[in-house]
Amino acid sequence: MKPFTSSIRRHLLCWLLAPILTICFVGGCVTYVMAVNFATDAYDDALLDNAHSVANRLRYTSSELTVDMPPAARAILKHGDKDVLYYQIVGAKGQVINGDVYIPDAPPNEKISEEPIFFDGAIEGAPVRIGIIEVPSQNKNSRIVIKVAETITGRSELIQSILLGVLVPQVLLIFLSAFTVWLGVARGLKPLNSLKEAVESRSPSDLRPLSEINVPKEVKPLVIAINKLLIQVQDDRDAQKRFLSNAAHQLRTPLAGLKTQTELALRQSSKDEIKESLKHIGTSAVRATRLAQQLLALARVEPAVFKNMSKEKLDLNSVARDVTRELVPQALAKDIDLGFEGSDKPQIIDGDRSSLYEMLFNLVENAVLYTQRGGRITVRVQLDNGQPILSVDDNGPGIPKGERSQVFERFYRILGNKESGSGLGLAIVREIADAHQASIHLKDGSDGTGTLAEARFPSVSI
Repeated sequence: MKPFTSSIRRHLLCWLLAPILTICFVGGCVTYVMAVNFATDAYDDALLDNAHSVANRLRYTSSELTVDMPPAARAILKHGDKDVLYYQIVGAKGQVINGDVYIPDAPPNEKISEEPIFFDGAIEGAPVRIGIIEVPSQNKNSRIVIKVAETITGRSELIQSILLGVLVPQVLLIFLSAFTVWLGVARGLKPLNSLKEAVESRSPSDLRPLSEINVPKEVKPLVIAINKLLIQVQDDRDAQKRFLSNAAHQLRTPLAGLKTQTELALRQSSKDEIKESLKHIGTSAVRATRLAQQLLALARVEPAVFKNMSKEKLDLNSVARDVTRELVPQALAKDIDLGFEGSDKPQIIDGDRSSLYEMLFNLVENAVLYTQRGGRITVRVQLDNGQPILSVDDNGPGIPKGERSQVFERFYRILGNKESGSGLGLAIVREIADAHQASIHLKDGSDGTGTLAEARFPSVSI
């Protein structure tokens, strides 16, 4: 059956009315069969009574068999209100003793006895119902056959009366049921119309959840799903607003610096001065590029965006090794000992490789940036109580305990810090850690100085 995708109303009406129509049709068929059987049994009993009435009119004398059938009795017997009765008395030798000249014989497979037999036939082209019984004669060795036949007008009218008496109420019941079902379906679908109107009345900026009050339980899952979608859309919109606000706020300064340095370089006449201005321009361009990269990374790890990203099983050893290798040249430029201590076994987590790479890159880059010349930085991957741990340990100036929670806020910078930066690195680290259900903590370094940044990831069954 082709699905009724064009209309739920039509679908429901068909599925509700089809069983009703089927039941009524079956009921009509059963009623017809019962009416035919009832009329047949009733009229056959009356036909048998007529046969016995004829048999009771038989009179035996010493020489012959006679029938005591006065004309008045014959007229009453043969002509009823609606039907005509035929009868025939057949002797033992097959001769017609009395009655009508022709009444069809019994079918060959029917044996005539004292038990009556009934069958259908025709007399002078008119359909009749025929009954035959056998009665004993005066001579015990011979039998008298009584045939009676009756037209079927009364039977047909009785059957029609029974059918009309049953089917007319059934037809009326069908129309009443159809009307009731139609009203019920219309009322049942009214919550969907109300939901449609509630959604249509909203402006594009109105992302408030739809009310679940007085919502039928069948429609409530749809409302809940729509509300979840509205929350996701709101989260995406908030993420976009935050990104645009952050980008506008942070890019304004380096772009303004680039413009100033460019204008200054254009006014310079000395090659040395122009070279110095170009150097500043290059530095500002590097900072702007790094800032743009961090803003994009921050936008990618927004909860509304990150939860839709595909994840895979990753080995933290591989990510940490690649990040450490990339930042070795930057550490060597400051004579910093940057090392990597991996785990003996793969430490598998569910995550996004590019995001984890960005998180660790920010941690190590911060450590390289703020650790003094000749310092030490160690990147470790280990297992503790079944949890994979990724840590960056340095012996730099460290972070005061009172500010360790604040440095994860966006654009927060420790006062008195002379190093350049946007204050987004650790904010990105926290967002990526939260997205991976990891906890991030800052502690004192392993030798009592510097900072130990530690990220604990949930264990994953392989």
